[in-house]
Amino acid sequence: MYAEREVHARRAAKSISELSLRHPSRAIVVLADRGAPADVEAHIEMHCHLPVADGATQVCYEQILVRARGDSRQRVASAVIPLLVPDLPVFLWWTGAPPVSGPPFGDLLGVADRFVVDSSDFARPDIALPSIARINSQAKGLFGVTDLNWTRLTPWREMITSFFDVPAWRPFLDSVSGVRVGFAVDMDGRDIHPSQALLFVGWLASRLGWRPLDALASSEAGGLLFAIARSDGARVMVRVRPRFERGLEEGDVSGIRVQAEREGQLAEFVVKRQPDPRHQTTTVLMNGEKRWERTVPLPSPAIVELIGEELSILGSDRTYEESLAALVRLS
Repeated sequence: MYAEREVHARRAAKSISELSLRHPSRAIVVLADRGAPADVEAHIEMHCHLPVADGATQVCYEQILVRARGDSRQRVASAVIPLLVPDLPVFLWWTGAPPVSGPPFGDLLGVADRFVVDSSDFARPDIALPSIARINSQAKGLFGVTDLNWTRLTPWREMITSFFDVPAWRPFLDSVSGVRVGFAVDMDGRDIHPSQALLFVGWLASRLGWRPLDALASSEAGGLLFAIARSDGARVMVRVRPRFERGLEEGDVSGIRVQAEREGQLAEFVVKRQPDPRHQTTTVLMNGEKRWERTVPLPSPAIVELIGEELSILGSDRTYEESLAALVRLS
């Protein structure tokens, strides 16, 4: 794990500790401190979880903290690579937006089997997401790329997909006319992180063959309003809108509305978080009349659970790659 902020390094170390029961490992946490005098130091710790009364096996893992100060961070790879365990897969978790190239990024990526980022940390997704797309295109089967923010979208994508599993509603998928995606911001609206909402739009575009018409244009207070062309050339208006929602992390999707018109009917397929963020309500409206509604649990896994899920995957996620590429084309 590579971090340039101590808060990210501490979060990663805590996550690794919680993961150790399921994924014993040698975890190397690199903290790059640009402001300190040049130096590299490493601390190695062995942690063991004692077996419980039912006779479970004792589990141990290693955690190594490498602190690189000043310009010495350029030599991090030479300190880290000898510490890797031969024949074990290497996961590179890079906190914040990764650089385009250069040491230590290129050197560490060269030994990774899977590259993990979290676009919820990207202050400038318009710059960082295209960079991740370029890394995807360069991977070419050498390593897989994972965005934890994409993993958070899984229940939203599943719910939208489930609408169109119903035979009576399936034809509306070919006549979508509008998409609205809300995402959470803090009370002051200062921290705008639309990456998760944008990844959802990219997913829809990639699955339905939509292509760009307008460049992403700013709307109100950090939102976006733009048009996309359907496969038949018709316009789809897309609005990505920041909203203050209690109990949500900044950037989390808070609601989705897909509108479609067919044979004189206006259909609206809506998924919205409840005030209790652990549940979501799915609703279908026809010409403004409610036809169907239900409330279901909404998984909101902690970052340690997201990482644990990704540690079981070595290959590439083709759907994510195509969704990201579609989003970049829309930009």
